[in-house]
Amino acid sequence: MGRPEDHLEVMAGQLVAQSMLVQVLMSQLVSRSEDRGVGVRHALEEGIGVMQRNPNMSSREKFGAVKTLEDALDTLDRVRATMPGA
Repeated sequence: MGRPEDHLEVMAGQLVAQSMLVQVLMSQLVSRSEDRGVGVRHALEEGIGVMQRNPNMSSREKFGAVKTLEDALDTLDRVRATMPGA
């Protein structure tokens, strides 16, 4: 694991796993919240706007951040769709 690309691949794998862990935890939060995740959705949508307007981030950083938050929104929607009374 001496090549720089090896380290990047390890970090990429770690980020994927961390994203999955966050989505699992978020799913648990949404399934137990009285508002069925409306507050979480609002926070994620606000976060997307903040990332898009951040002048200190490169376009690639913004893309990565926004994509991650959009994936979280998709997870939220899937969890809500499976909840009773959806």
